[in-house]
Amino acid sequence: MTAYLGFVPSDSLQTDIRTLLGNLDRKASEPQYHLANGIASKMTDEIIDNLLLNMVNNMGNGEGSNMINFLGGFLKKTMHVMLKMMLGKANNAEVANRAVFIRARFLNLPDDSPRLGFPLPHDLYDEFQKHFAAVDAGQGKEHIEAIVQAMMRFSDLSLEHYYDEFIATLDLGMILRKTTAMTRSALHKELHSVLPKMVRALKNEELKHLADYIRAMLVER
Repeated sequence: MTAYLGFVPSDSLQTDIRTLLGNLDRKASEPQYHLANGIASKMTDEIIDNLLLNMVNNMGNGEGSNMINFLGGFLKKTMHVMLKMMLGKANNAEVANRAVFIRARFLNLPDDSPRLGFPLPHDLYDEFQKHFAAVDAGQGKEHIEAIVQAMMRFSDLSLEHYYDEFIATLDLGMILRKTTAMTRSALHKELHSVLPKMVRALKNEELKHLADYIRAMLVER
C-alpha cells in the first residue's frame, strides 16, 4: 500500500480543476489561462490554510498558534506576489503543461474523497502514527523532538511537491528563475524557524489537536 498526505479541497476548487482538465482533454479552443491562473491562486490559499492555518484554529491564542498565523500570512503574501509575477496570458499548450502538476496533486484514491496531496514515505507515515499514539496516551512531551523532526520532513516534502513541482511546469526566464529560487529559500528558512518553535510551545491538549488534525490528512491505499 502507498501512504499519502492530503486534504479535501473546497467544492469550488474541485469544480474548477475538473472543468480545466476536461477542457484540456477535449482540446477546447477557448483560452484556458484565466481559469488556470484562478486555480493557482485558490490552490495556494487552500494549501496554506489546510497545511498551516487551520491546524491551529482550535488552539486559542497561545504562542504556537500566533507563530503559525504569522507564518501563514507571510507565505500567502509571498506566494501571491510570486503568482502575479509568473502567471499571465498563456496559450493552451502552456496551460496543459502546468496542468501536469494539477493532475499529479489532485488525488482520486479508491474509497476516498478527492484530495490535494502527495505520496508520503512510509517511514514518515509510520513515525506520525507512532508519535501521535503517544500523544493520545498522554506522552506527547516525551516524543516532542521526534514530532518536530517529522514536521520538518513534512514541511520539506510540502515545498517539494507543492512549490518545486509547480515551478518546474513554468517557462521562466533567468531573472524569474533566480527569484523563485530566492523565494523558495525564504520559505524554507521561515518554515524551519517557526515550525519547531510552534511544536515545542504546544501544551498537551494542543498536541492532541495537532495529532488529530494531521492524522485526518493521512491515508493508505
